[in-house]
Amino acid sequence: MKAIILAAGYGNRLAKVSNGLPKSMIQIGNKSLIHNQIEACLAQNINDFVFVLGYEIDKLKEHLLEILKPSQITFIENPIYRKTNTLYSLWLARSEFTDDFIYFNADILFDQQLLSKISSNNGVSELLLEKSSCAEEEVKMIINSDNRILEIGKKLDPVDCAGEFIGIGKFSKSVLPKFIEYLQFGVDNNESNNYFEFAVNLLAKDLELFAVSTDGIPCIEIDFPEDLERARTEIYPKLKHK
Repeated sequence: MKAIILAAGYGNRLAKVSNGLPKSMIQIGNKSLIHNQIEACLAQNINDFVFVLGYEIDKLKEHLLEILKPSQITFIENPIYRKTNTLYSLWLARSEFTDDFIYFNADILFDQQLLSKISSNNGVSELLLEKSSCAEEEVKMIINSDNRILEIGKKLDPVDCAGEFIGIGKFSKSVLPKFIEYLQFGVDNNESNNYFEFAVNLLAKDLELFAVSTDGIPCIEIDFPEDLERARTEIYPKLKHK
């Protein structure tokens, strides 16, 4: 199985602490955020990687090649990363939708155990869900009693939602043609600066996607300096692959 990782953005909200580095290269523990992600994947026998890059592309390529062999990496450039968002970046990677893949953004610190919950070749598409109350700005999920995802997005009423999508998922080969279709629909309808969940929401209304609980396994999305501080002091010490 491969991992498709979106790492094109600049990370405006972390500019005061990033010293101009891509967000994914910020140090957490004894390594960068993206090196932490790669080691979590390798620990789960995920050895092939697709990276969508934009900001400081050459610097980030060099950094990734410090830990991976060229044969393990496919690089894709988003040349308009400042004008687009994750929907467009993932659309650029659609030629790599050849089999089941793990998806996540390059701003998530997580324990390898989360990948073991969704990396089996069971033909099921699964998104990791933190079952808790969630705020208005978070990507939320509405699910049924069988954990099938009915809706996903930021604008859902928290009262109706089971919790927060943490930004990590597995998409099975069977849904990929439709997934590409909905990503294309987004690009064709002026949604290139939207989040990829726009396309996932359309996919969930058409085909079966399931929520899998994180069961309290450590994970954090790093958007703000306070997230970075929590990642360093609370989450990183709990990681099994550190």
